Amino acid sequence: PTPSNPSTELISETLRTLGEHAPDLLACRNIIVCDGYRSGASSKFRCGVVTEERAAAYEEYVDALRRLVDEDDAQHWRQAELLRLEDRHGFGFAVRAALALVRTPFVFVLQHDRTFMRPFALSVPLMRAMEADPRLKMVGLPTTTNDPLKYITQAQTKLGEMKMPNPPRLETVTLTSPECPGLRFIPMIIWHDSTHFASTAYYRDFVFGPRDLVSRGGFIEDKLGQQQGNDLRSIGWSSHAEYGTWLLDDGAPAPSRMVGHLDGKHFLRNADKEALVARRRGAAEPAEAAGGAAGAGLPQEELRRALRRYQAL
Repeated sequence: PTPSNPSTELISETLRTLGEHAPDLLACRNIIVCDGYRSGASSKFRCGVVTEERAAAYEEYVDALRRLVDEDDAQHWRQAELLRLEDRHGFGFAVRAALALVRTPFVFVLQHDRTFMRPFALSVPLMRAMEADPRLKMVGLPTTTNDPLKYITQAQTKLGEMKMPNPPRLETVTLTSPECPGLRFIPMIIWHDSTHFASTAYYRDFVFGPRDLVSRGGFIEDKLGQQQGNDLRSIGWSSHAEYGTWLLDDGAPAPSRMVGHLDGKHFLRNADKEALVARRRGAAEPAEAAGGAAGAGLPQEELRRALRRYQAL
């Protein structure tokens, strides 16, 4: 559940940008996971706790998604399928539930509010590089937080703050691959729950393996990321190989982010305001003969423009 339920505009915009900027990925099987929830007197969305009112909004959202998956002929819904979880799993265990349906050697994990901001046509060469070099177990795409133009400096400083013994100069341990010339892979020192490619076997055998690195109800970065930092401190740089987390650098100039974040709460508040303006504007105009009450809601294209305005830059 999220504050933007029952609207499906967030996930629709995310899939639309996937089709616009990374059509190879949209052509794959797209598994949409809808988590369960717990009831409470007040909503705590990050913990999966919602009031009766918000639970009803979420059920309406899931029903709307199911209709889009089953009936909508738009290109970005054609390969989508819905996985509904009855109990609260949290992000990490929701990913694990989806993995049970995966039959491919690699997975692409995309959150419902992470939109592509620019084209990425190298999905296939990237996965070939990951197949050829087993060190590339998880490859994150550039974001505002993980900006390749700044990341090496920031991560080098972080390693010093962590008091890791004998940290390497990160510039000297980046990777390249003949499978995708022009791309560079920067060591990501701590797992970050954002848009990424990963080996399916790595997810099953390591992330959800015997080390118990993910807690039910939590995010992957919560426990796994903390353990990754602990291992860097206690074992040293050699521990990074087991985690195999990397940041993609395709050499793009600033702003280099490839995926952005849609703020559902911010969008909802402003979309409500724009809807009110639209209704008032419609009320002042003659009703269309075949259109029902003029201005009864915010048109889809206006909603999409509102979404784009409120993308985190």
